[in-house]
Amino acid sequence: MRVVLTLTTAAAAAAAAIVYLAHSGNANTNWLPICQQFGDFCQATSTAVVAASISVVFFVLLIVISAIALKRH
Repeated sequence: MRVVLTLTTAAAAAAAAIVYLAHSGNANTNWLPICQQFGDFCQATSTAVVAASISVVFFVLLIVISAIALKRH
């Protein structure tokens, strides 16, 4: 279960980094923000980041509930 949590957290962090780059760009590398041109892409990726964050919280709660259940037995 911890492996799934780790992979989900890594995926959420990677998605958040891409969304941040799409919204802000990077002046040092001359990457322009693309959300003004591709609004649907930014909306979809922002939704993916929210969904990934919710799944991370879900897995944390699942691990805590499993630990409590194991402690009771």
